[in-house]
Amino acid sequence: MSGWIDAHVHAFGGAEALRELKEIERRFGYTAANFLSVEAMDDAAQNALAIGWKLLDPAHYAFGGLHHRFAYDCAEEMRRLLALGLDGMKMIENKPTERKKWGIAQDDESLDAMYAAAEADGIPFLIHVNDPRNFWDANAIPAWARDAGYFYGADGYASYEQILSESLRMCEKHPKLRVCFAHFLFLSDDHDRLRRIMDAHPNLWLDVTAGTEMYPNFSADRARWRRFFLDYSDRILYGTDNCAPMKGEDVHIAEVLNRLERSFFFGDDPIPLWDDTVFGIDLPKDAFEKLTYGNFRRFAGEKPKRIDRNAAAAYLEERLSDARFRLNEREREIIRNIQKECLRTNSLSSILFS
Repeated sequence: MSGWIDAHVHAFGGAEALRELKEIERRFGYTAANFLSVEAMDDAAQNALAIGWKLLDPAHYAFGGLHHRFAYDCAEEMRRLLALGLDGMKMIENKPTERKKWGIAQDDESLDAMYAAAEADGIPFLIHVNDPRNFWDANAIPAWARDAGYFYGADGYASYEQILSESLRMCEKHPKLRVCFAHFLFLSDDHDRLRRIMDAHPNLWLDVTAGTEMYPNFSADRARWRRFFLDYSDRILYGTDNCAPMKGEDVHIAEVLNRLERSFFFGDDPIPLWDDTVFGIDLPKDAFEKLTYGNFRRFAGEKPKRIDRNAAAAYLEERLSDARFRLNEREREIIRNIQKECLRTNSLSSILFS
């Protein structure tokens, strides 16, 4: 698996979670991974963790995120994050739970200046839009998803079609924006519609980070989906959603999904998946290499940027001193520790490498 890049990973703890995530990626065989900051999930330590991820290993990439605790210039925030050494931007504002919390549509006018600046500068965006379509259907949602609070068919959630249409309008308003929609845009159940969307938006990319429905949908019509992967082989990224901390059942789930994703694209043998079996699409070598590392380097940069330690430390100091962030103790500790890591000159004092 030499050369594989994981375009889609997360961490939610402190420095120990970053070290655990690095070990998870090493164990599964990925040579580099892209940390995605989800500040929009109301976690003001996520951009600090993105910085820490790149300090932990310069081979790694990281995309910054937007917070929504108070109004500010999103375009300027993006510029600062890129200037201090992050590689792109992550948005999760239109996962249905976050959409309900913040009420920010993907094509909201308040984001236009940021998108326009990203178009001009070639900044890549990786964006989570929607969730599986059956999460809006009381009769079709899986029990585990309902138990986790992912039923969206009531209580003021925006509809699946509304969120999707707003996201596509964003692409129409900003046609030069390089955007990757995560989880195959949750359209693995509608091949023809997704093909039309890809044809209409030539700067739109997808990642194959597993949703519970995606690979069984691919397997149900392997020939047609294999043709899709070949036709759009330059615009699809590999990702896993590997996350730290990972405990108990999470470890088993990650092992199943990482094995599934690797096997699905590399061969056509039967692959066990919970109480189901899926069959891979056995991509040819050139398409496989694009998917597993070549495309990500074209999307996010041939090499990850280096963190400007002084700029990053100043950015984090502003977080610590700005009362508007209302930092909790966990956030404050993480930000303070990553700031110390930015400023350290003696490796013996390292927080990330201890």
